[in-house]
Amino acid sequence: MLKNFIPEGVADLNYDEYEKIQSIENSLVKVFSDSGYRQIQTPTFEYFDLFASESVSAGTEDMYKIMDANGKMMVLRPDATIPIARMIATTHKRNDGEIKLMYVTNVYRSADFRAGERREFKQAGIEYFGTCSPETDANVIETAIKALSAAGFSDLKTELGDSNYFSGLLDELEKDGKITLKEQTTHLRELIETKNVPAIQMFADDNGIEGKSREVLLALPVLFGDMDDVITRATELALNDKMREAIENVKAIKEVMGDSIEISVDMGLVNRLEYYSGMIFKVYLKNTGVIVGSGGRYDQLMTKFGRDIPAVGFGLNVNTLFDALGADASDSQVLNIALGKGRLADTTVKQLQSIGIEFPDYSKESRKLFFTDSTGKFRIIFVKAVDVGIYVEKGACDVGVIGKDTLLESGSDVFEMLDLGFGKCKFAVAAPDGFKYDKTKKLRVATKYPNVAKQYFAKMGRSIEIIKINGSVELAPLIGLSDVIVDIVETGTTLKENGLSVVEEIADISARFIVNRASLKTKEKQVAEIMEALRERNQQ
Repeated sequence: MLKNFIPEGVADLNYDEYEKIQSIENSLVKVFSDSGYRQIQTPTFEYFDLFASESVSAGTEDMYKIMDANGKMMVLRPDATIPIARMIATTHKRNDGEIKLMYVTNVYRSADFRAGERREFKQAGIEYFGTCSPETDANVIETAIKALSAAGFSDLKTELGDSNYFSGLLDELEKDGKITLKEQTTHLRELIETKNVPAIQMFADDNGIEGKSREVLLALPVLFGDMDDVITRATELALNDKMREAIENVKAIKEVMGDSIEISVDMGLVNRLEYYSGMIFKVYLKNTGVIVGSGGRYDQLMTKFGRDIPAVGFGLNVNTLFDALGADASDSQVLNIALGKGRLADTTVKQLQSIGIEFPDYSKESRKLFFTDSTGKFRIIFVKAVDVGIYVEKGACDVGVIGKDTLLESGSDVFEMLDLGFGKCKFAVAAPDGFKYDKTKKLRVATKYPNVAKQYFAKMGRSIEIIKINGSVELAPLIGLSDVIVDIVETGTTLKENGLSVVEEIADISARFIVNRASLKTKEKQVAEIMEALRERNQQ
């Protein structure tokens, strides 16, 4: 009997689906071709070292690795830009002038199947080599908008930034000795990219960042919106010439583009891929809140290949475009708030009422799953607590309130904007009284939070065996199932009554206000209104 299933993260396409995706591809390729770009193809297999170099930093943990017959590590293509940059660095001659390339190719990365991500998806895009100017950058953005419009998308919003603004701040922090390790830079980049405001504040505290540098660092996650307002604020915060040049570059690109495209500015816009070195942009669908395109300038990547060749481009996820064409548009006038039923939800509703957002029909005893406020501007939607992150990440809800424990375990790709200060407790390692680590043995860890436990002990360099427990985790070490547990500790009473005690604290836990990546920009006013009111309330 042949197996009748396929691996997670991939999909068969029937002829209707294939023809629709092919139609999207054809529309994109025609616009690229009409704009002077010529199609190329790079290998499906590349050497692991191409992406693993410290100077490239392309997220090697997300790659599918294969050992060839000669013992060399290879990967399935995890990125389209780096192989094309390699090709141009190898073949480009100084007198070749400008080179405009396009591609439609499959990309392979590990995926969060719980969130519906694909490990194989099709990407289409362009790469423009040989020139560096605001006119070139504007042309690339305009080509992206034309291609998306040709594929059937009209309600678009473009967000523009310059990664050198963040890079200029890093220069100041390094000069002041506040950042001395590559790991610190990478961690801070991730925090800025995810707009993790509470963690950024902790980073500043832990690294002694004070004065103007601290002011800039804490402002970066929210330094977005109307161009004139953002540019004025960014100019006031600029610490050096690199940051001021980044501002001028954004202004110059916007001036070239004029008013034909709706553009907002985010001077805190960065990318986890560290090869971006100038203009950076994203394109959203305003009605569905989906990010449908992104790109930027990566001159710095070309220098890593030993060539001084300016380069800029963008990529579009064709599968995302296909899904977005069939998606229902959300009501842009209503802000959907995801809550998990329980104490966090009850406290959140009270906080919302305290800032003037009333839900007349709401009752803790009700079996209804959503309630609209008296103004019709806000809607609370009740889901399982463990699913709040998914609802917000996938755009079904715009914002949500979730425990930091659940957020850490799920790894949901959302913006963590506020620490609401209630629901406080700790993640901790606990063991029977008198327990001592035996470094010669593998540590057995019982927990409801396997991802948190794995990440913590990996940082500590300890070899562990995870035992997933759904019930009373305190029982596991008492009957010899595990050596220790990783769990939430509020008062410590349950541990004490069972002869257990905390041996290590992992992290502080509290309720967090999270925001969908696109909703932060497409529903900017609604999100800002509720977020600022909650912030002010919690500062009282």
